[in-house]
Amino acid sequence: MNRVLVGMGLFSVGCVEAKEETARCDGEAIICTIAGTGDQGYNHQNQSATDTDLNFPNAVAFDGDGDLLINDSRNFLIRQLDGLNLMSVVGKVANTYAQTGPALNSPLYNVSDMVVAPDGRLFIVEGLGHQVSVVDLAAGELTVIAGIQAITTGFDETEVAAEDAQFDSLSGVAVGDDGTVYLSDSGSNLIRAITPDNTVITVAGADAEGFPIAADSEDDQNRLDAPQKLVFHEGTLYVADSGRHRIAAVDVETGAITNVIGTTDNRGYFGDGAAAEDALLSDPYGFAFNGAGRMIIADTGNDALRAVFADGTIDTVAGRGATGFAGDTETSEGASLHGPMDIEYAPDGDVVFADTENAVVRRIDQPTW
Repeated sequence: MNRVLVGMGLFSVGCVEAKEETARCDGEAIICTIAGTGDQGYNHQNQSATDTDLNFPNAVAFDGDGDLLINDSRNFLIRQLDGLNLMSVVGKVANTYAQTGPALNSPLYNVSDMVVAPDGRLFIVEGLGHQVSVVDLAAGELTVIAGIQAITTGFDETEVAAEDAQFDSLSGVAVGDDGTVYLSDSGSNLIRAITPDNTVITVAGADAEGFPIAADSEDDQNRLDAPQKLVFHEGTLYVADSGRHRIAAVDVETGAITNVIGTTDNRGYFGDGAAAEDALLSDPYGFAFNGAGRMIIADTGNDALRAVFADGTIDTVAGRGATGFAGDTETSEGASLHGPMDIEYAPDGDVVFADTENAVVRRIDQPTW
């Protein structure tokens, strides 16, 4: 990224950088890179965000102060964008099971998702560590709350105490209004939950005996295939059911699953300008809602971001260019992306997303959709 000195501050082409401010893009619907160099790897911690190598950033979230958190998954760190600098807040560049104690002294085992609860605590799930942890960001303390450290993975057919629960490949986390922590497990094709009394139950994806619904089942609509990110929005749990190429709503009482976006089991890139429920997606991983309740989707397999408009239609808002890394300083629609895996609305309404295969986090200022 080219930089020139302007007055007393730094100016980055496409992003305006000013001391004590978060990097912003320069204009309506303009896209720019705010963290990462574009090289997958590791160089330093606690330095300028755009000079810091990231390695497969796959999740983003905003803390209670509005600061951006980035899961730098293959560097085994969770980092915070503090002004223009990227500061480590969880992890110590060690790839093994998370441990209760100071957050910066805990290893991480391939964190796949994270979410900040309404009370400001950060919940994280380890895809290979098979554990769920909560971080008090103010105190800098991590507590493992569910899962067991074991090479053997699986699931529980009945209710079980959180500390004894088995997971296969945790891939998403969301927190409900009552404090229930919802978990997607892409390895077992289930959605599970940690109840307020620290019991783990299965919420969706299971048959009457507690086993994952089979592909030839009569209950096929309620079958999950590699579920990824979860969002709890206005009393409803939503899931990116990646293997079935849909975003779906989950009835947490009955386990019933209803398509919201996408056509079940049909992968593709189709439907822009038409009704969102009839669109084709390809392996969607992340999605988010804005203040008006409209959804934006990281359509991962299509290397695109797609937004649902007020009239219920869907359109591509970033990623119309060829797969790759291009388009900074220009409007987002024509930008090139590669495997975006997570997306969030910033408190000011801007869009921030993990352009995962490009090893960067990018921002779209003042989106018009």
